[in-house]
Amino acid sequence: MNVPPHYWYNINVDLLRPLPPPIDPYEADSRIALLMRILPSELLDQEFTPLRYVPIPEEIRELYERMGRPTPFKRAYGLERVLGNGVRIYYKFEGALPAGSHKLNTAIPPGLLCNKG
Repeated sequence: MNVPPHYWYNINVDLLRPLPPPIDPYEADSRIALLMRILPSELLDQEFTPLRYVPIPEEIRELYERMGRPTPFKRAYGLERVLGNGVRIYYKFEGALPAGSHKLNTAIPPGLLCNKG
């Protein structure tokens, strides 16, 4: 049984230098003030969190499960035979999901969080 993870990993915490703030291409100023006016605070909290592991809200985990996330690992027996080096190779088959993986992973959280705010 595949169970959705309980946390998202925030790569920003592990970067050598922090990412610069969003810049307005027309004004050359930071867009954070604009973002605060147009985005729900839950999304901004997530975007600029100092946490390495961000808890995934239960309602998002439940939706992931209902939509077939996460997909199971499959073993690449044919590739293992061709390589012939005794290594076990696994891959994620995302083709079983009609919408693909990235769309579900990136659309569900903001949609639910925006609905809250």
